Amino acid sequence: MKHKIEKAFTVIELLTVIGIIALLMGIVLPSLSAAREQTRSVLCRANLKQLGLALRMYGDDCNGNMPSAEPYPGSYGKSAQHWFNNAALLNPLGLEVRIDENGEPVGPGKQRSVLTCPTHKKPDWSRDSLPEDPARERAFALSYMANGTLGVSGKCNQPTEYRQEREFKNPARAMMFCEGNGTESVPGTVLFDGCPKPNLLFRHRGRAHALFLDQHVELRTEEEVPFCSRFDEKRFGEFWYAKKP
Repeated sequence: MKHKIEKAFTVIELLTVIGIIALLMGIVLPSLSAAREQTRSVLCRANLKQLGLALRMYGDDCNGNMPSAEPYPGSYGKSAQHWFNNAALLNPLGLEVRIDENGEPVGPGKQRSVLTCPTHKKPDWSRDSLPEDPARERAFALSYMANGTLGVSGKCNQPTEYRQEREFKNPARAMMFCEGNGTESVPGTVLFDGCPKPNLLFRHRGRAHALFLDQHVELRTEEEVPFCSRFDEKRFGEFWYAKKP
């Protein structure tokens, strides 16, 4: 009686197969990771494009006035509000401003939306800025920040009235919104008063999306952002203040 001899992999053959699989995974996985990040970057760009369209609609409906980036009293409108609590700006994006038990606006909520970058892991947490502003969970999710000069028609820290679109001398170089994350006290504004670099986040392979007044979106590295000090004249340049003489 003949016994059937079953063939099996030798240890060397098994190790060879495992090595080939590991090699293929080493080649494929970085490509898949890069593809996923590229997709997230495209979605982030699309979010800012939609925000740009909402900004355009806001200006058309408000006689060319721009929404204020931060809450200020006086001629800034009927109520003080951050830009992400401005219903007239958010409603075209399909978002509603939530109100807390005290009747105060608390943003569009904690859910991910057109205001959150897919790469931003914790958009409902503020930026950690010790010791004054430690990271804290907040009632809204936000990945984008407005140019602090939006709404300001006077000098730095001296808001007087709404800015108008026609004030900007070069719309293609006037930044409106960009990727970032603010502290609890300054949650949604990139301040041109000092332009703190930590307010911007370069989430996409060392680059951050920026939306300009003419509706186009750019990816910029840290070196391509004109950061400046409080007393630097660059803060009145095209990227930040961009007011016609």
